[in-house]
Amino acid sequence: MAAGRGGVSIGGVLAEGWSIYKRLWPRSIVVAGLIFLVVSLADGLAAVSGTAGAQTVSVALGLIGSLLVQGALVEVVRDLHESRPPAAAHDYYQRTRGRLGTLLGAAILYGVGVAIGLVLLIVPGLIAIARWSLVVPLVVIERRGWREAFARSAQLVKGRTGRVLALIVVTNLIEIAAQLAVRGAFGGLPLFWRSWIGGTVAGALVVPFEAYVLTVLYYRLTEPERPVLGASSPAAIRE
Repeated sequence: MAAGRGGVSIGGVLAEGWSIYKRLWPRSIVVAGLIFLVVSLADGLAAVSGTAGAQTVSVALGLIGSLLVQGALVEVVRDLHESRPPAAAHDYYQRTRGRLGTLLGAAILYGVGVAIGLVLLIVPGLIAIARWSLVVPLVVIERRGWREAFARSAQLVKGRTGRVLALIVVTNLIEIAAQLAVRGAFGGLPLFWRSWIGGTVAGALVVPFEAYVLTVLYYRLTEPERPVLGASSPAAIRE
């Protein structure tokens, strides 16, 4: 696909995100899998029990766990971009933990803002999805507060909103298809095991791709002269 303003192209960002995924997949699986092992356990227990309390715990753990994983995976790409050797999974969690409160606040505001926009006129919601797409990398990499992160994300995406929205849509369609395929492989198991094992494997395998795509987009908009892979030596990107 043709490059848009600032050298950003849907195909280029997806291709670089996929290249990063292929190079870092063992570390990605560990970083994401350890968290989704717990999150999916809660999902399995909630599915079996069906109680409101279990459902609430499952939703809360899912939100917090997803944010922790996204932040940790942003740090994985940051190490790659800065040619630093890979760290242990717990080091990535440690780096992200201090930003978890800000990420949680940003995620709630993002969800509320997008929902209101979609309910009212649809178009404002779609614009918000694109304009606020870089909030997580900004909170983690630039250590921004949630208000600054929203403003900075909108500033970076402005003038590229349609292209960024298309990128997000394509990425999410890929993720949904992959999630369905992976979870479907465990469809013959009892409900609890299907939810726990299927959710863990799907989360570990699929979620990193979206995080990598959005982090690639962040670097292409903030440091277009330093692409993630172009700035990295082979030694820094191998396990």
